[in-house]
Amino acid sequence: MAAGAALYLRGVYRYRDPVRLPKVNEGEVLSAADGVVGFVRRVEDGRADGLDVPALLGTPGAADGWLIGVPVGPLDVHYVFQPVSGAVSYATHVGARVNVPLLNTAGTLGVLAGRAVDALSSRGALENERQAAVVGTPGGDVTVTLVAGRAGLSGTSFTREGDEVRAGYKAAFLQQGGLVLLHVPLAFTPAVSVGDRVTGAETVVARRS
Repeated sequence: MAAGAALYLRGVYRYRDPVRLPKVNEGEVLSAADGVVGFVRRVEDGRADGLDVPALLGTPGAADGWLIGVPVGPLDVHYVFQPVSGAVSYATHVGARVNVPLLNTAGTLGVLAGRAVDALSSRGALENERQAAVVGTPGGDVTVTLVAGRAGLSGTSFTREGDEVRAGYKAAFLQQGGLVLLHVPLAFTPAVSVGDRVTGAETVVARRS
C-alpha cells in the first residue's frame, strides 16, 4: 500500500495542474507557489539576518525590502506562478557542484504536516542549484528564485529575459519541489505571516504601500 501511494505521488499527483483564475489589483503581488510561508525577512543593505540576499536569490543585487519563502513539498502543486505583471529584466540559472538536502527530517515532516518551516537555516538554501527571474514593476523589481532540493532543480522554466509576463500565469514547473523565494522592494508591504497557507496565483502576499 505504501509503495503504491509513493508511486502515485511521484508519477501522478506531482503533475496535477489545477485551474487557477488569478484576480489581482494594481499594486498587489500574488504568491508564486503553493505551500506554507516559512519565513518573512526584512532585507537591508543586501542582507537578511546576516545572509547575503543577492547570493540567495542568484541576482546581481537586492534592494531593501522583504524576502518571503515558501517550501514546496511533495503534497503541494509543483507549478510556480508569476507574482506580478511586467517585463523580465534579468533571468539566470546558477548551478551547483552538489545539491544537499534543503530540510532535515524534522523539517521534511513539518512540510508534510503543513507547518511553517524556515528553510533558510539550511546549507542547501545557500549552496544548491537555483534559477531566478526579475520582473520590473512601478514599485520596483520583484524577484522569484527557485532553489533546488537534494535531487536537483529538475525544473522547467517558462520565463526568459525580455519576456512580458502576466501575474498568475505559469512561470515554471518544479518536478522535485524545492524552496521558492520572493523578494519585493520597500514600496511593498507583506500581506502574509509565517505559518499562513498560500495558493499560487491566488493569494495576495504583498501590496504596494
